[in-house]
Amino acid sequence: MTVQAISSGLQRGSDKALRWLIPPFLLIDCVNGALLQLSGSSFALSAVYKLTLLLLMVLSLLHGQAKKTALFAMSLLLLLAGPALNWPELAPRWAIADMQLALKLISPLLAFYYLHSLFQRAPAEARQLCHLTLWLSATVLLANTAAGLAGFGFNAYQPLEGVAQSFLGIKGYFYSTNELSAVLLVLTCALLALSWPAHKMRYLLLSCCSLLIALLLLTKTGLFGVLLLVVLIPLLMQNGSFWYQYRRWVVGAVVLMLLAQLLVIVNGETLLRMLGIYDKLQFVYQQRGISGILLSSRDYYAGRIWQVMTEQYSAWQQLLGVGQGGVALYLKKYFAELDWFDLLVLHGIAGVLLWLLTFAEFLRHSVQCCTDGYGRSLLLLNLLLLLVSSVAGHILTSGMLWLPWALCNALLLHQATSGHTETERA
Repeated sequence: MTVQAISSGLQRGSDKALRWLIPPFLLIDCVNGALLQLSGSSFALSAVYKLTLLLLMVLSLLHGQAKKTALFAMSLLLLLAGPALNWPELAPRWAIADMQLALKLISPLLAFYYLHSLFQRAPAEARQLCHLTLWLSATVLLANTAAGLAGFGFNAYQPLEGVAQSFLGIKGYFYSTNELSAVLLVLTCALLALSWPAHKMRYLLLSCCSLLIALLLLTKTGLFGVLLLVVLIPLLMQNGSFWYQYRRWVVGAVVLMLLAQLLVIVNGETLLRMLGIYDKLQFVYQQRGISGILLSSRDYYAGRIWQVMTEQYSAWQQLLGVGQGGVALYLKKYFAELDWFDLLVLHGIAGVLLWLLTFAEFLRHSVQCCTDGYGRSLLLLNLLLLLVSSVAGHILTSGMLWLPWALCNALLLHQATSGHTETERA
């Protein structure tokens, strides 16, 4: 048996396994959180599951895309070169943490290339897989929110001084509120873009559910991101003649949106008091100013981390990165939660370059398809995620986002390039 035949067989076997393993992706994270809360340990369920997914994707890409697979392996080595220098002085858990983060960093592009290649080889099966994953993920998200409202799972803000409402910060069995908000953005974009052309009532229902979940999560990413997607996707999905024919309506809608924003600003204090978070924001403002509210004090923590870097490590170590343990030796909080900054500190120049490459690749593909409504919607999503990654983090460093993000890009790009309008299959 030839090497080509073996690699082809591995690809078929990997594809078959991944068709079963990809759809419950978000469900596994939910179960992982439930185990963590109920028993105190998740038994590494999510980590083992995601590592299995990545290994199967690599086996599939080896057939026909061996060079890309080699580049991923090289990227992993470069990301770990700096942190590995500190491992002998640290507990083993820090080496594992650095490896996990490095895998998270390469996962979005790895999953995207796999799904993109699957669309080229078996478009109908790939489309069915993506639709099933999206709807199952949305169902899990709704069920998890209902469980959170019923009092199960974690809570982002309670008990916390300065936040009065017990129903704020509901995240159910998902551990990270910020990561869940980013996942909500991706699912919202994909499902709204697929629903708008032929299913206006479905679009309205999905919009209401997304806004409700975003309000319950109460993160800036969720609230403003989902609101932008709900308002702009119907406009982005229109063809060129729409903008000329309804230009007065569009201008009127923009004016109304600006007036609504002005009303919100004018009545901001009243609204914040109704939500019960005015006292908390006022305290943050007094301590850190407006940047403390907008960045949630991330600039403060970034300054402390950078001070440690410059005082404790040489310039060449800073270029290579010092790993999570290297910062944790001196600070309790070793993430500033600004992706570009964290990757520079933890993985050096290689981390920042991979951050740039990942967004450049996703943006490049979405710009190439922006003559189509699906491509424009995807471009909006990727720009939103770039903004969130730059000022709030939890995008490239997220263990929950990489597969939904890659899947959304692969599916909407396929919709844009193939001219599909048969959204009823979604």
